[in-house]
Amino acid sequence: MKKIIVTSISLVALSAFNANVQADTIAGKHIYHSDQCEINLEGELRFADKALTVKTDAKDSIKITADYRVFINDQAQSLSDQETQWVKEYYDSIEQAIPQVMTVAAEGIQIANIAVTEVLRGFLGDESRVATQLETKLNDLHTQLKEHVYQNPDSLTFDTEALETDLAFGADFDAEVDQIVSDIMDNAMGEFLVQMGRSMLSGDGSAEPFEQRMERMGDEIEAKMEGKTDQIEVEAKKLCDMLTTIDASESKVQQIMGLSGVDIVTTNNNA
Repeated sequence: MKKIIVTSISLVALSAFNANVQADTIAGKHIYHSDQCEINLEGELRFADKALTVKTDAKDSIKITADYRVFINDQAQSLSDQETQWVKEYYDSIEQAIPQVMTVAAEGIQIANIAVTEVLRGFLGDESRVATQLETKLNDLHTQLKEHVYQNPDSLTFDTEALETDLAFGADFDAEVDQIVSDIMDNAMGEFLVQMGRSMLSGDGSAEPFEQRMERMGDEIEAKMEGKTDQIEVEAKKLCDMLTTIDASESKVQQIMGLSGVDIVTTNNNA
């Protein structure tokens, strides 16, 4: 699943504003740490038109329909009642987790937008292009995710391949976010220097050092975020619990003949 869930959880809110999620890549696995859990994500997953499709490392295509039938490379499989129950638990747990991903993403974007509208504009002025640039990126990101997940009014959609290729949430997303943040900070400094120059030319008084203003802005962001981050932590904990349920369900599904390669999520709760 690569970067998709961590993108939804953190986005710029957690990358740019130093919240409690970190990402590492080890031997092709993507490992995400938070105060709630550690999540290892691998493989490709598609939930669309009420069907769940998982691609294994062996390139097998595992499809589970809404009535919990299983197809391996389009070949129908015969399941016992117990196996059907395991498949049901797996399918249902993934379907239920998708809107929670959106909830966490929305909370993260809201927190970032508060920092933009109430702090960054206060620092650089209401007409700041930097603030508008970041706000637009965050709003566009939320819109794209929402349109992807809810594109079908009759069924949720969550396609990791489409998110990577069409919405650009691929392997280079971390570098892209880092570049966005770097550009924003460079532009913020540029805007500040222009303001400082105008102030000095007009004789309005001495200009406060940029470093001090940046430090104060950081303090203001922290104050604005206090309390607001509590809700996203609650929602992130819910998502971690859901991912833990998916992980447990996968362990059961792997016992079914032909489905041992279904291994998308591995979690380790820190709570």
